[in-house]
Amino acid sequence: MGVAALAEPQTIKISSKRQITIPAKIYEEAGFGEYALCTWTEQGLLLQPLDVDDEDVTVDILRYLVEQGREGEELIEQYREMKRKIVPLQKRIAEAELDIAEGRVGPAREMQERMRKKYGLYDR
Repeated sequence: MGVAALAEPQTIKISSKRQITIPAKIYEEAGFGEYALCTWTEQGLLLQPLDVDDEDVTVDILRYLVEQGREGEELIEQYREMKRKIVPLQKRIAEAELDIAEGRVGPAREMQERMRKKYGLYDR
């Protein structure tokens, strides 16, 4: 996060719908995108950029961690660890679904036979 953006405190307005606008300089230097993680700390609210590949997965992870009593930095650390494991799994599932849709799957015995022929492997 850019230190220059935080050198001077800024007053921001809270809308009637409880929304705030992050000043552009802070938004850019902090690396915010479409989502932010909001955590209550002893000093007040902490807003951090949140890189989300899939909003539903993120909400599910955060909901689970909150139910487990996680908060603050522990919540953030646990979230990062779980997301790191879950998002690659989703990509693999999507690849598998594409393989099915494009006909690159079949019975295990047929696939084994194709691999044996392709690589010259034979049962002894």
